[in-house]
Amino acid sequence: MKIRQNLWRHCFSYCCLLGLFAGMLLPAADAGNRQQAQAAERLEHILVKAPDQAVADFRISSATMDSVTLSWTKASDAQTYYISYWESGKPSTAAEREDIGDVSEYTITNLKQVKYIFQIQPANKLHTGIPLKGAIAKTQGAPAAAVPESVRLNHVAAGYCSLTVGGLDSLYRSEAEIYDASGRLLESSEGDCAGVAIKDDSIKNNGFYAVRVRGFYDQAGGCRSYGDWSEYLYFATVVKPVKLSQKNGKVTVKWQAVQGAEGYTIAISKSASGGFRKAAATAGTSAVVTKYSGTKLKSGKTYYFKVTASMTRENQDYTADSAVYKIKIK
Repeated sequence: MKIRQNLWRHCFSYCCLLGLFAGMLLPAADAGNRQQAQAAERLEHILVKAPDQAVADFRISSATMDSVTLSWTKASDAQTYYISYWESGKPSTAAEREDIGDVSEYTITNLKQVKYIFQIQPANKLHTGIPLKGAIAKTQGAPAAAVPESVRLNHVAAGYCSLTVGGLDSLYRSEAEIYDASGRLLESSEGDCAGVAIKDDSIKNNGFYAVRVRGFYDQAGGCRSYGDWSEYLYFATVVKPVKLSQKNGKVTVKWQAVQGAEGYTIAISKSASGGFRKAAATAGTSAVVTKYSGTKLKSGKTYYFKVTASMTRENQDYTADSAVYKIKIK
């Protein structure tokens, strides 16, 4: 009996010692695991670094009126890329596209302004997800402008003009502005991709005018994307009325001033259909004509007159004609 009790006592003591030893070993193992994890993390921080190279050839490769597609040559030591952009001159409008992936092309949509600055950074990531970004590359540009290839005058009259627009895709509509010769905006109007008409009482006879057209389309949410304006197209309304009077073989021609005109030419012919020759030039609104083709006007003969107003803009000459008027010399 004593022997059995002593044996149980020794076994119990052995188990207690074993448990104590195991308890001492477990914390040490946990500590070792933590140290290994910390060492691995430090190693990763050492091995993972920001890319040394910036992207090359960063550019706008294509564009629509409200989007651009950016492309670039990859940095060989980058895992991913970050793109940000803002309206030119307004860095407060910056927007960023987080982690766009290991790509060499990216499209940004719903652009509403005229010009933007885009920048891209190659990056690598730690296992925690924190990016290590490299050098910045920048480019500047804008969505593609919808500029009409041609703008032509279709019809003009007092209070009205219509324009034919060429080169706008059916996606777009057109907007036209008309200015008087002093550069004052008179009216704006909208049409379709093929043309636009402007109605305004300030379009009067005896005036030079300028129009320009741009394309636009309506985006979702009520926003519009506008293209660039076309070059100005200059035109004139008719010179009227013209009054003729005669005395002693001299014809006096009078007309109203044409807004924007820099000078006037009076031409004369023996036919209403052609053969007009310059008879006088003036900066005023009247002239006296005594000869046709170097010969005095002859009694009993009928002569035809017209007045042409002229204006020069951007080294181009523009004219406005009157109707043809006739008078018989007494």
